[in-house]
Amino acid sequence: MLYNEHLCTGLKKLEVNTNMSTVGRNEPCPCGSGKKYKKCCEKENVVNIDTLVSQELDVLQAQLYDYIATAQSTEMEESYHHYLAKMDLMQADPDIYEMAFVSWYGATQKDADGVRLIERFVNKQLSTVTRPQTAEVLESWKNVRVTAGTVEKLDDHTLRVEEAITGDVLMVTEKFGTLEENSFFLGLLLPNGETYLPFAQYFIYPAIEKAAMELVKIRFEQGEFKSLYDYLSGQYLEIADVGFVLYSAEKKKAGKAAASATDETDTSKDSDKQSEEAIEGVEIWKTPEYVEAITSLQKFLTEKGEDKKESEMLVAVLEKYFYTERPTIRNPKIYSGALVDLAKNIDEINIRHVQKELADYFDVSANSISRRSKQIWESYQDTVYELLKATKA
Repeated sequence: MLYNEHLCTGLKKLEVNTNMSTVGRNEPCPCGSGKKYKKCCEKENVVNIDTLVSQELDVLQAQLYDYIATAQSTEMEESYHHYLAKMDLMQADPDIYEMAFVSWYGATQKDADGVRLIERFVNKQLSTVTRPQTAEVLESWKNVRVTAGTVEKLDDHTLRVEEAITGDVLMVTEKFGTLEENSFFLGLLLPNGETYLPFAQYFIYPAIEKAAMELVKIRFEQGEFKSLYDYLSGQYLEIADVGFVLYSAEKKKAGKAAASATDETDTSKDSDKQSEEAIEGVEIWKTPEYVEAITSLQKFLTEKGEDKKESEMLVAVLEKYFYTERPTIRNPKIYSGALVDLAKNIDEINIRHVQKELADYFDVSANSISRRSKQIWESYQDTVYELLKATKA
């Protein structure tokens, strides 16, 4: 199973008491003493309103999830299967994928009328909530926050999340288990006054904080989104899946380090090779946009009669870039042109084409090609030289 004791996924318990009325004087006291309310907490005037509100919010969360999960729409069904086909690693546990999809879809995706399911639920339930404090929090759930960032555990019921891009510090309350250092958090947060409640499925990935934060930053900049919410609203499930890729890679890396420390034989080298092949074999990066960019690059190089080995090297760089970074692509051909333009930085490659020629061929702006070429080169020149070295060998 992909998910083990080191990888925390938030599976919140949804089976809760659905009685949300105020406590009657002759009813059992909510403190659990077994006495009637009038002879217990009411008598001593120590009833904990915060506890009652918390219980009501737990019920509302469960009802919200059920409301989304039972919604019937062609758009939701098509979206479910569309993303499932791309989530190669998350398919290892359909229950986790389904909970992640349901909570994400209902919280972020608008219907034909421009309304999200979470908004419809809140509007419907507000008239049934009698406690003002609960109603106020429920109303605020329309402003659900989709977030990603570094995370640390402050106590058994509080996480501190430093959000990517914004740098905002968010306090998330929930009963959490153990938490490793350098962990990355991804989740949907429901406002609860000054803190937040994680909705349904959330993810905590150990050991990948640095790589994941850099990935979020790069994709955010490449997509030119207005806000982190806009970015994550569309890319939440992909980031969740990429988290497993990065986590798997870190596990493999840790395993290789342990193996080299105890065994310097050829057996460990074979094991390393198998581990790398296992990661590379999961072709989760091959979205239609990536395939189009790669195919367009290959077509251009073939039509221009470029050297076969040099062409294959450029294609390999683009594939490696897509696999590792998983950028959000709006125009695949910008990346095709950028890889040809990038070749000018490599003395060992003789492929040379001016940006205007590339812009005309791929029908994109020269400025877009230049900007993307520079961005890829700055972050991937080490990979380029590694591939060159491997080709010569």
